[in-house]
Amino acid sequence: MKKKQLIWAAALLLTFSLTSCGQESAIVDDPGNAEESIVDTLEDDAEDEASEEETDEETASSEDTEDSAASTGKTEKNSAKTTSTTAKNEKNEKGSAATTQKNNTGSNANSTGKNDSANTQKPQQNGTAAETPVDEDDDPEEEAEQIKYIYLQGNTAQYSGDGIEVHGNVVKIGKGGVYEISGTLSNGQILIQTDSKKVRLHLNGASITNHAGSAINCQKAKRLTIKSMEGSVNYLEDGGVHDDDKGTIFTEDTVVFKGTGELNIVANYAHGVQSDDDIVVNSGTLNITSAKSCLHSNDGIEINGGSIMCNGGTNGIKTDGYVTITGGNSVFLGGVREEKGAIYCSGTFTVTGGSFYALGNTCTTPDASTTTANVIGLMFPNPQKGDTIVNIISGGNTILNATSPRQFKYVVYCGPDLLINAEYQVNYGGTIADGSWVNYVNYGGTYTGEKDGGSFVAGNTVTFYTVP
Repeated sequence: MKKKQLIWAAALLLTFSLTSCGQESAIVDDPGNAEESIVDTLEDDAEDEASEEETDEETASSEDTEDSAASTGKTEKNSAKTTSTTAKNEKNEKGSAATTQKNNTGSNANSTGKNDSANTQKPQQNGTAAETPVDEDDDPEEEAEQIKYIYLQGNTAQYSGDGIEVHGNVVKIGKGGVYEISGTLSNGQILIQTDSKKVRLHLNGASITNHAGSAINCQKAKRLTIKSMEGSVNYLEDGGVHDDDKGTIFTEDTVVFKGTGELNIVANYAHGVQSDDDIVVNSGTLNITSAKSCLHSNDGIEINGGSIMCNGGTNGIKTDGYVTITGGNSVFLGGVREEKGAIYCSGTFTVTGGSFYALGNTCTTPDASTTTANVIGLMFPNPQKGDTIVNIISGGNTILNATSPRQFKYVVYCGPDLLINAEYQVNYGGTIADGSWVNYVNYGGTYTGEKDGGSFVAGNTVTFYTVP
């Protein structure tokens, strides 16, 4: 009762205050309603306050517990964060130092290698193409696979891992995966016939000779990769008549060569490597001597790196599709027949980097619209005898000294030392003193000329010159 009296007094006081101020309110018009409204409101507020006090006490207790745990976790997290930040700062400092060192080195290299005097002779950059194929040395899919081992032993083989069968002198691979091959197979074959999966052969000191067919015969796989392992020297040779697989390496699908080792291929019957799809060379040393074309594909040939020597009885390389060279150091030698060449392709021949020497009776001219690296070519009106030395100099510097063991009419060269608007002097038929011969190219020797082949200015990215 006392509480209601207090509420009534408060209502009257509020009414008097509002009336004195000249304000009207619904509460003033009906004091009874005002009492009930205020009572309800104050009672609700009192209940809310009591509830909030109980909630606050429970929350405070809960928060005290959580704050204690959070404080401990936060301290550990902050400690870990501090450690991480310290390590990150140390890493950034190292990265900063490495970047500074790299920039300084690059600056020095650029300063040393730049030719400031060549104002009108703009060098063409032999960089990589816009879409450089992925180097499978960094293929995570390959790294994740378990390696299976094949040990060649004369006329048979031992192995470990599934997907391998040995039938006399034929080693059959029936599943995709990575297979490391070592030892000698004196007269036999690696036959690949899978469920359309990728097959990767790691050659680690492998020697395979087949007297009546291909050394490696890939009849079915999604893709064949042949990797020459680091420090290894590998050897493949074919023989006999084998119409179904006209190559020391034959594949129905794309074949990719890579690695840091060496692979030597001898093709006695036809081609060194025959692919019904593409041939891709990414890295490694590849030496091929063949009765016909060294690299022969139906779709295309890509050379992105490595050291390649193609000594072909007909063509150095040949394809019904495209040829693209983005890197590497290659030599292509064609055969003696008039229509055979160092490089032959029915499609587009594109050069964006690397260096190569091509000598043969013909050679496909690189496409000027897609080629970004400088290429020069010499065309002789009459065939030059085998072992005739061709010399090209520019600005007193030797650009090339090269020859072929067979007759040739074309000499084509691409390298980083070529300049647009530079003048080139041609000599041929002379001799070389000193220096070293590597794959019919002389390095460091002194040429003494016999015949003057005239001179020309390379005014374009691709320049071919007819020797008088």
